[in-house]
Amino acid sequence: MPKKARQPESSEELRYEQLIEQLESIVDRIESGETGLEDSIKGYEQGIGLVKRARAILDKAEQRIVELNADQLGDAPPENG
Repeated sequence: MPKKARQPESSEELRYEQLIEQLESIVDRIESGETGLEDSIKGYEQGIGLVKRARAILDKAEQRIVELNADQLGDAPPENG
């Protein structure tokens, strides 16, 4: 019997680590061939959404680190762009 990941209500509720676990589960399911084409495409679409959410979490964490370093070092954060 295949291992199924617990499905939370939405990707907004997930922590970064949970997002990665879900992405790995989707990839495993698609790569195993246990789903058809349509389900694979749906999984891919879900994975793209999870990747976007994970990137947003990483971007937010990076910004916090930049701000903390600026506070500790007395420097202004670098400008983006």
